[in-house]
Amino acid sequence: MNSAQPPVISTPARRRLSLFLKVASICLLTVLLLIPLGMTHGVLRERQGYQAQADNEIAETWGQSQMISGPVLVVPWVRTATRLRAVAGPDGKTVNQEESYTLTGSIYSLPDVLVVDGRIEPEIRYRGIYESIVYAVGFRLSGKFLPEVPADSLPKTVYHWDRARLYFGTTDLRRLRENPKVQWAGKDCSVESNIGSDAGGLGLVALLKETVPGQAVDFSVEMQLQGSGKLEVVPLGKQTRVTMHSRWQDPSFTGAHLPTAREIDAEGFTAKWELGPYGRDYPFSWNSRDVSAQTVIAKFPSSALGVVLARPVNAYSMVERAQKYGVLFFVLVFAVFFLFEVTSAGLKIHPLQYAMVGAALALFFLLFLALSEFWATGLAYGAAAAACTGLVSAYAWSFLKTGARTLVIGGGLAATYGYLYFVLKSQDYALVAGTAALFAALALVMFCTRRINWYSLEMNPATAGAAENR
Repeated sequence: MNSAQPPVISTPARRRLSLFLKVASICLLTVLLLIPLGMTHGVLRERQGYQAQADNEIAETWGQSQMISGPVLVVPWVRTATRLRAVAGPDGKTVNQEESYTLTGSIYSLPDVLVVDGRIEPEIRYRGIYESIVYAVGFRLSGKFLPEVPADSLPKTVYHWDRARLYFGTTDLRRLRENPKVQWAGKDCSVESNIGSDAGGLGLVALLKETVPGQAVDFSVEMQLQGSGKLEVVPLGKQTRVTMHSRWQDPSFTGAHLPTAREIDAEGFTAKWELGPYGRDYPFSWNSRDVSAQTVIAKFPSSALGVVLARPVNAYSMVERAQKYGVLFFVLVFAVFFLFEVTSAGLKIHPLQYAMVGAALALFFLLFLALSEFWATGLAYGAAAAACTGLVSAYAWSFLKTGARTLVIGGGLAATYGYLYFVLKSQDYALVAGTAALFAALALVMFCTRRINWYSLEMNPATAGAAENR
């Protein structure tokens, strides 16, 4: 009775299967390493949440984002009018009787010229290990008003220029460090709270002393306040000039208008804005009988301009961007190991050894994140890269068997970490730099493998003869 014999797999077929399983295992391992990489990303999100919580807690006690609005000249008016009212006459018949009544309101005017000068003093506040950027700022608003009787003024309307008011305000009045100082026509004016008035949103009012229609009046407003996040100014003048100075070296300009001129150096920044009367969706003067003050004031923020004191290097954003290159590290290192196997006699690297190296590469991102919370970003990145390069190189020495191969792994990994740091720092050129690096890596692999006969299907071509005779 003939027993069935299992099929004999030829040596070339066995090598073909071995090669396929090796490539498949490397690809599967690369996919599996995305799991710890994703877990590292989850830790990053958690730490970013703690940072945001610290920022909010500090802002609640120090001050939120501030927006300076004003000044707006407000002049009340009273108009006497008459109307007919039906009343019962002596004979019981209804007759129309004329009666007088009064209407009240205000006219609102924005400055013809507004000059704003702000000096920002940044400060670092801490909540545990997390730091937050806050600021104290001194503002001086000056310029000129040209108060006038409206051209569409109705008869019997009396304008009370002796009761004129100057309205202005900030987003968070609680963070004023002292009572604002207001001068009108060279004379000091008292400042009161404006909460509950018809100019909601402008929380301060200066009681003016002398206002004559048709005569230009100079004014100035000085205030000291503190806040965090954005600092903005509403350019209410027909002609507006805004200047901001600070010793902070990393400003991020925001709002509806970018600076017309700016200087940023090691001593800080100076930014200037110059705007004309166009491009606003609110009028420069209006009457309360036509439109409410709240409706117009609600449009002020749409034209605001300002600055954010950004963090010089946001470690969390750098870690997040670095994680996007995690797969690139796995592929490059595993590709070099695989090429060593293909081109070197007697060298076999177990999939578990690939996995150990992959785990060390994934650990780099967690180590970078942890160190960046205590050290400067560059130092944290360098320490994490050096530690992982040393770990991978020392472990690779145990199975690569030669110092030259280990040097290729260590030197290549160090160069890759160095180039990645350059990419992360160069935000504007990150895409082109990253693409160039990938192109160069692919070109190098193609050059090194140009003489390999892949159809030989041998992991170690130098031992092919010995394998055939075995």
